This record gives sequence, structure tokens and C-alpha cells, in this order.
Amino acid sequence: MVQTPLAKLESLEGVGKFLRSELTIEQLQLQAKAQSDFNAANAMNVARLKLFDLFKRRSKSVA
Repeated sequence: MVQTPLAKLESLEGVGKFLRSELTIEQLQLQAKAQSDFNAANAMNVARLKLFDLFKRRSKSVA
């Protein structure tokens, strides 16, 4: 069975120890329900592109 990252995290025993101290699994669940899968995937892709753009800029400035 394929699980989403959140579903896998929820299945772990003592999930709280894997989260930042100010974050709860309930907050993550609410955040997940706040947007559609499509919108979440788009947001992830935008964040990924920004991250890789930072890598490209950094490698050019170092070279």
C-alpha cells in the first residue's frame, strides 16, 4: 500500500518526537485538509523550483 508522507508519519509510534516542539500532528492534519491534493502538489512544485533556483544561483556565485 502506498501512503502519503502524512499518513506514514501518523502511523509511527511516538510521532511527536519527530515533530518540531511547536507543531502537533493535529495541526498537520488540519493543514492537509485545508487544501486539495492538486493545490498541495502545485505548492510543493513551486517550493521545489525555488529551492533548486537557489542552488543554481549559489553554484554560479561560487564558481
